[in-house]
Formats: sequence, structure tokens, C-alpha cells
Amino acid sequence: MTGETDRPDLPAPLDLQSLDIEAAAGEGASFTLRHPVTDEPLVQDGRAITITLCGADSRRWKAMQRANLDRRLRRGRAVLKSAQIEEENIELLAHCTRDWQGIVYGGEALACTEANARRLYREQSWIREQALQFAGERANFLGEH
Repeated sequence: MTGETDRPDLPAPLDLQSLDIEAAAGEGASFTLRHPVTDEPLVQDGRAITITLCGADSRRWKAMQRANLDRRLRRGRAVLKSAQIEEENIELLAHCTRDWQGIVYGGEALACTEANARRLYREQSWIREQALQFAGERANFLGEH
């Protein structure tokens, strides 16, 4: 191992600290909503409809997941229902939505608030599914490294 870093023909060693996925996920990243059937990017007034989320590796996301798990553990042997998991995912996404652009809902431009995000994710499962998938992919937050 000694001497390998002195060879000019080898790339510089990778500093693993440069792959700080927690910090990158905490900054958030945007994705373009896609049509639930055609998978075409959705556009409003000539601009992509986007949602900006913290990633699943962010402190914010992990803190919410821990709170959910703690709540489950306090219940003891209570049976967890799929509707409860769905509601936890809605709350998690609403808590981790940082911004959006071009969201019109019920004929009105919808301000990006936690309450509005909760409503959108609850009423539109296809948006919730896209957001969960995006938030779980590390490459969306760390990019090329």
C-alpha cells in the first residue's frame, strides 16, 4: 500500500468524507412530476412542475422516521395497519417538502406549505409515489461523484 499515492498515473485517492449524503439529502433536490399514465413530464405555463424534497438520508427525514418508530414501539404489540403506514408516509413527505413550482390544485395556485403538501400527498397517491421514489434514490441528491 505504501507508495501508491505517489504514483502520477493513479487518480487522487477518494476522500470518503466528500460523499456526505446526509448533508446533500438535507439540502434537498427537485424532481419534475410526471403524468401518472403517460410518464410525460408535466408542464405549467411552459415550465416543469417540480417538487423539492429532502432525501431519505437527511436528518429531517430520519428524525421523522424515528418518531414514527418510537410511536409504534410505545403501542407495544398493537397491529400496524397499512392505512397507518400510508399516513406516516404522507406526514413524512409533507414534513420534508421544501418547495414546489407550478402546482395548481382545484383551479388555484397552491402555496407550498406543510398543510397543502399533506393534502396533495393524501389526495393524489401518484404524486406521493413519485415523491417517495425520488427521495429514496441517493443519486438524486449526491449526483456524480
